[in-house]
Amino acid sequence: MRFIQDTLFLATSGGILAISDFNEPGKEYINLDGLGTNDITDIIEDASGKKWATGFGRLIRFEESDTKQFLFFNIDDKLIPLYRVVDDGNYLWVGTGIGLVLFSKDIDGGQIQDSYQLFDNLNPSPAVYDIFLKNDSIWIATSNGLAVASRTDLSLLKSPTSWRGFNLGKYPELGMDTTINIVSLDSQIFISTTKGVFRLDIDTLSGDTSFIPISIGTDIVVNNISKIHDTLFVFYDDDFKGGMGFILDSTFYTLSINGLPSAPQIGFKDGSNWWVAVVNGGVYNNTSGTFQEYLYTGLPDNDISDITVNKEGIITAGFRVKAAATFENNIWHKYNFWIRGGITNIITDSTDRTWIGTLGNGLWLADNGTLTNYDENNSPLRGNTDNPPTGATYVYIDGLVTDGNYLYAACYRALNNYPVVIADLNNLDNPAGWDSIGIVNGLNNAFVVDIDYHNGQLAVATEFDGVYLCNVGDDPFHTNITCQHYVRENSLLISNSTRAVKFAPDGTLWVGTNFGLSRFDNGIDRFIDVNLPPDVSSFVTALEFDGRGNLWVGTKNGLVRFDAVTGNYETFNTLNSGIVANDITNITYDKFSGGLYISTTMGFSFTPSPIGRPTYNVANVKVFPNPFVIKNGNERLSFNIGKKGRVRIFNVAGEQIRDMPLQPWDGKNQKGETVASGVYLFVITDDDGNMGKGKILLIRQ
Repeated sequence: MRFIQDTLFLATSGGILAISDFNEPGKEYINLDGLGTNDITDIIEDASGKKWATGFGRLIRFEESDTKQFLFFNIDDKLIPLYRVVDDGNYLWVGTGIGLVLFSKDIDGGQIQDSYQLFDNLNPSPAVYDIFLKNDSIWIATSNGLAVASRTDLSLLKSPTSWRGFNLGKYPELGMDTTINIVSLDSQIFISTTKGVFRLDIDTLSGDTSFIPISIGTDIVVNNISKIHDTLFVFYDDDFKGGMGFILDSTFYTLSINGLPSAPQIGFKDGSNWWVAVVNGGVYNNTSGTFQEYLYTGLPDNDISDITVNKEGIITAGFRVKAAATFENNIWHKYNFWIRGGITNIITDSTDRTWIGTLGNGLWLADNGTLTNYDENNSPLRGNTDNPPTGATYVYIDGLVTDGNYLYAACYRALNNYPVVIADLNNLDNPAGWDSIGIVNGLNNAFVVDIDYHNGQLAVATEFDGVYLCNVGDDPFHTNITCQHYVRENSLLISNSTRAVKFAPDGTLWVGTNFGLSRFDNGIDRFIDVNLPPDVSSFVTALEFDGRGNLWVGTKNGLVRFDAVTGNYETFNTLNSGIVANDITNITYDKFSGGLYISTTMGFSFTPSPIGRPTYNVANVKVFPNPFVIKNGNERLSFNIGKKGRVRIFNVAGEQIRDMPLQPWDGKNQKGETVASGVYLFVITDDDGNMGKGKILLIRQ
């Protein structure tokens, strides 16, 4: 937290938040605003009034109109974490995950000047968490201890003998090597580890050094120490709710934390009022006398498991370690139900109700503010085979899909060997409105990890036993459900360790595995390997099709888009796009807006529709831009249809000049020749044979 020009800036794991008024949403800055990352660890204002921030792999010169990133790599060309930045007027000192870096603000607009990894007897290349400049000295708090050196000759800092190190080997009173903070107060140096706060004591006669512990409490974990208005404050956790206080004459005095839900992580005092961030997330202010939550702090957590969007555009997100939350009126509203391990899947049904799968707490239905839980007590959902008998109540939902009338839910390792449950969405309160699929239907493996539905077929992915394809029909309650088993040995599936299944709009089944991607070829009843780009992981985590039939593939190391028309692919990662993290957990296509939500371990990214808000009725298709002005030949005309089809373009004489799959038009005829300015007609036919038409005014400049 930093107050800069009467504004509170928060460096967070979701970007930078600037707060000017407790009752109003603050200004948010994220990777798409030029930060390049949402994982921000520090922010300062330098001597010239410029703001600088550190984040994962980046030092950021942070300005409204001219934000610039400076990337930090290790010797393997991997981005490294940055933790701290300190200004000395001429240079910036940056604490990184592999040592200390000296950065020039002026040379070539900013560049790394030098780096240091050796500090006396400390282990090489420690993470540097804090930096303190005092006169001609530089102090660093690292993962391997405390170190200090003179900076009168910067070239000498490369030598480990120029540094004096303090670690557990020499000073057992520290209790551990990892040092978090360094603070100077009244010419004294204080440091903190997670185990406590210590005053550095140097005997002026002998030069002997020791660390004097400050008594704060028993069994505490220090989160942070900060110097605020010439007072040293401590923020800590303990077995209860933690606390905060200040140190005066080596004595610790506690402050009230009335209203805080969990331990203070860090804080800043603005006059007589406190702003405090807490361990479990959230920012609080005590202007009213009791701490109250600032409601506009963004996502409750970054590790997102799934996202769904209803027809009104309201987003609901699930988190892998927390419950779900809905974003409405600029505030994330958390669902108030207890979870064991987090959220696994979220979908919206045909009546705009939200279904939430959990890790251990079964299935939840959110309907107009009412929450209903379905588990082993009131449905065929069954608990896990682990840890009997307690596992019987651990209902782990690992897949959700609906055909509009029925809901299908997968129970991972269902103890009764019936892992897929069916619910009639119009008969949920009746036991007859529930059924299940399992061993009697030919589904012989309960290690289900994903499911998908298309036109009476249910695809079931298993952890180690390939894929099952079950014919459930239009009415699964009156269908003789049978499942066919596909594994590598009988179908050439690329791997039996499957992770995701998805039907294409034309009904083709795609399977993502630990070792790549497969597509089922109905002509030969076999799977065909689909090569992923070499720069992404072969561990597929998610599959999704957009309205045009383009396939989006999430992996452990990036995102891939396969074009439905050309078959060409495009890869996306944190360096070449606005995606917030490379570890993709899920992908959600919003059929109402045409946008795509990319869930990751570090938040979510949104890709708006390239064709505007899509229509699914070809009679309502619009083209844009219209007039279609071509200046350099790179312009494209788009059709706002949200599904596959073909488009034919005619001149005013009725002559067909182009017939192509539904895709943007480049202003050329069937031979690849540019067409002249004028009025053109288009006719679109979707896969169901429906037709729509319109006019285009093309102007070539």
